Amino acid sequence: MPYFHNLSILDAHQQFLQKRSKNQNLFLVGGCIRDVLLEITKTPMDIDFTMAGDPVELYEHFDKSEISSFITEKFGTSTFIESSAKKEGYPADGEIEYQLTPLRTEGSYGDFRHPEEIQRSNDLILDSQRRDFNINAMYYFSLPTQRKIDLPDSTAIQASMQSHLETLLAKEGYVYLKDLNLLILQHHEYITKTFPNAKFDEVFCRYLIETAQAVCLTETKGNEDAYAFRILIDPQQGLQSLMSRKLETVGDANQRFSEDALRVIRAIRIVNIMNTTLSRRHELLFDYTATTREAILRNVPLLMHVAKERIKDELTKAFQKGDPFNFVVLLETSGILAQLFPALFATIHVEQPIRYHAFDVYTHTMLALHALQEINTDYLVRFAMLYHDVGKVIQYAGYAKAKGDKEKIREIIAWPSNHRNCWPELMKTDFKALGFSNKEIETIARYISEHHTPGEILNANPKNREKKLRHLLSEKGFEMVDNLLDINIADRKGQFNPLQSSWDLTESYELKTILKKLNEEEGQFTMKDLLINGNDLIQKYGMRPGPLVGELLKALFDRVLNDVETRNTAKELEVFVKNWLKNRGESK
Repeated sequence: MPYFHNLSILDAHQQFLQKRSKNQNLFLVGGCIRDVLLEITKTPMDIDFTMAGDPVELYEHFDKSEISSFITEKFGTSTFIESSAKKEGYPADGEIEYQLTPLRTEGSYGDFRHPEEIQRSNDLILDSQRRDFNINAMYYFSLPTQRKIDLPDSTAIQASMQSHLETLLAKEGYVYLKDLNLLILQHHEYITKTFPNAKFDEVFCRYLIETAQAVCLTETKGNEDAYAFRILIDPQQGLQSLMSRKLETVGDANQRFSEDALRVIRAIRIVNIMNTTLSRRHELLFDYTATTREAILRNVPLLMHVAKERIKDELTKAFQKGDPFNFVVLLETSGILAQLFPALFATIHVEQPIRYHAFDVYTHTMLALHALQEINTDYLVRFAMLYHDVGKVIQYAGYAKAKGDKEKIREIIAWPSNHRNCWPELMKTDFKALGFSNKEIETIARYISEHHTPGEILNANPKNREKKLRHLLSEKGFEMVDNLLDINIADRKGQFNPLQSSWDLTESYELKTILKKLNEEEGQFTMKDLLINGNDLIQKYGMRPGPLVGELLKALFDRVLNDVETRNTAKELEVFVKNWLKNRGESK
């Protein structure tokens, strides 16, 4: 049963937009409604709304004081960004993004992404017919009042079973939930009469309420809510899909995906994110209708026509929220993985030495990703885990050509076919093709290039672990080192190899403890924190500019790092410099 009471969460947003637009006749639409009905979130951050009118005029009349705003005139979408700190119950460090796309109809999609023709409309039914999935084609309207609502005296019906609600909707086309003061409209004629030309008709709405077979979801007998009207407009029967947990397109599935191929990925992402929450609550999970699934598979090749930036946005959302493991699995079973992540796809069925791994590279990668997402939410770290072993395809191919020649194998391990070295180039090629920024790509590359470093620290003398971790903290910073330790833990969990004691993670967790202690007690000490620099060495000790200055600074840094409090003093540094120069024959 949908969580209808959560629709009240949207009332504050409705009031905000009504006040800013100076217009009561606007409608929230799409994902924000879907997500509160499923209780995916109680603090929606992306809120789409619509209303009748010219987009430029609507934007110009909108009160944009103390908020950020811009308009994309080509498609008539306005964006308004407000600090979430202004909303009760919302995180203080976030932003709520409101997007206004006026009611419209669309022509054919010549480029498999954008409509060639857009026509303004005052019709909610026509607007709903252009949308992708019926669970995204629900509209919400609410109207506050300062007076007490005089509800009709109807017999309360306990409707705890959703089948009763579905029967009423199928028979009547509308239902009034009395205790929530919520009118649900599905019949197209009733929607049109309640909102002729997208303007609220209070008289007809009251008529529907007074003649409805009222349903009470609880034993509540009255309602003194400060909202005169709450209306859920559902012309494409999205509620039925929410209750049956089936993703279904609006209209012909093949047409919906062929006109905008990005919907192929969006369908997978939406199901994945919803199921992440539903699975935690042990509720029935979403799937696709048979026709939706067939249309997805049929239209995968059209993704080549979609701008890489749009695909990147979908991938980023999937890895920031939801379950990246299941998302990638759905990509693979839908035939999309090879197109989006070719280097990862190439790892399927690439066997590994059994003494290290019990599975092929792809299976190990997926197991490691599953383990990582349980402990780390950084989307770049998750992408790094996804590609951390793709270089093994080249490395193992080199082993095959070496045919047991130890010298050739040593060359492969040293450079450049070692997966730690060739991996960044494979990743950069794939992620650049997907539209990721240079900064994002370089961050992912650093994580993978260093993903064996925690293991090397663990393999060193236990007495030196703190020292080595301190050096790594100094070089990389706490956040990156902490993420590397998470990658190490997930990588070992993904081995499932008792010969390597991959499940005995005591020492890995000890590194996390040591790192936290170092960060709290010492922080990140870097070269710039030395009380002496290159200019000091040149001016005070007469050194000539050149490599020797850098060599001495490194020696100073290495000595100071392990006892900053005692050794980073003018006296200690001076003694060390003089002795170092004397031993090198460089003293004055």
